[in-house]
Amino acid sequence: MKRGPTTFSLVLALLVAALVLALTLGGFLSTRAGLRALGDSYGRLVVATATSVDALASRDDPAARATLARLQQSGIRITTEPPPPTLRRVVPVVEEVGHVAGELLGDPSRVVVVQRPEAQIWVRSESLPGHWIVMQAVSFRRQVIRSMLLVMLFAGLVAAAVAALAARLLTRPLERLAAHAPALLGGQSIQQHLRGSPREVRDLADALGAAGEELRQSARERELMLAGISHDLRTPLARLRLALELGDANDPGRRDAMVNDLDELDKALAQCLAYVRDGSDEAVRAIDVPTLLGQLMALRHAPDDWHYEGHDDTVLHARPSLLRRALGNLMDNAEHYGAAPFRVRLQRAGDELSISVEDHGPGVPEDLLARLGQPFLRGNAARTGACGTGLGLSIVKRAAEISGGRLQLANRSGGGFSATLVLPLAVRERSSA
Repeated sequence: MKRGPTTFSLVLALLVAALVLALTLGGFLSTRAGLRALGDSYGRLVVATATSVDALASRDDPAARATLARLQQSGIRITTEPPPPTLRRVVPVVEEVGHVAGELLGDPSRVVVVQRPEAQIWVRSESLPGHWIVMQAVSFRRQVIRSMLLVMLFAGLVAAAVAALAARLLTRPLERLAAHAPALLGGQSIQQHLRGSPREVRDLADALGAAGEELRQSARERELMLAGISHDLRTPLARLRLALELGDANDPGRRDAMVNDLDELDKALAQCLAYVRDGSDEAVRAIDVPTLLGQLMALRHAPDDWHYEGHDDTVLHARPSLLRRALGNLMDNAEHYGAAPFRVRLQRAGDELSISVEDHGPGVPEDLLARLGQPFLRGNAARTGACGTGLGLSIVKRAAEISGGRLQLANRSGGGFSATLVLPLAVRERSSA
């Protein structure tokens, strides 16, 4: 598999490209500004020179002739020939000089710029008709290009060094995070290795740490589930094997016990499957909560032990099967660990709905209360099949989190235990792991 470019190379390339673009744009703008400044300065000098030569040419005295001779030695002459055609593209700076000189003289037609191959500026004489003042334009093109290339090369090297330093400063924290990612996912703290890192890198490290914790928690839950299933299924399976070996299948009483063992196995497996399949993919619907609670209480083994207290017209937007399973587990938990009479209390507070299941049992020890809701943890110390798999409250807690709510557990002041499922009236999804 072909490896892609590193973050360092990408950041370095982007920084170098940005700096080169900035230098190029800056050089272009400075060249335009310098061209205008040179054109203005040399244009005035051309006008001054042409005016002076024109004035000297109109005089017929030895001093004027001597001055004109010295000017001719420096490349300034007067001729009656017309300006020759240009053979090359005129250098921009010379063209700008001619343009400025024509504007200053008040007649642009008096100035002609030619390139043959050297640049010349021809100015028509004002005092001598048919005469032209010819000036050689000194070209600094090679020197300018050479100096500009040297400046750009030096600036490019400095820009590349700065870009490399900036790219290293930007990508070094990511490299440290990648190097210590296995330790971070394993639960170790790497904050000392991320000192001075940007906030985004530290946030990413926190997110990876949270993801690692969730993975470890999932692994622990799987281990607990395997251990719980092996423990809870072993006793009824042993009873079934013993009954089969003793030939109890023909005894109606023993056969009923075997059927109960099979029902117990089926319920245990159903609870485990319900815990694994959290129901988060179920569609949200409008649910008449009092009607649902009435149906669940009517299906209890002793419906007369259950009492309802609350509104009769409360509608909740939630997942029907998930809510039914959660409320059923709370009722099962009350019957297994508590004592009659039982009460289901429905209350509204703002945009939340509270569904409380209360019993009059012995309650839960205070040291165990904070740990309720953990997988395979029961309210009593004995792990007997008659008291379920220990997943009931775990399923309720997960259902509450999926629906954007919470599960509150507490011992009642008058004796007994209360489990309250607090849900938003409008569905509110949890963030995915």
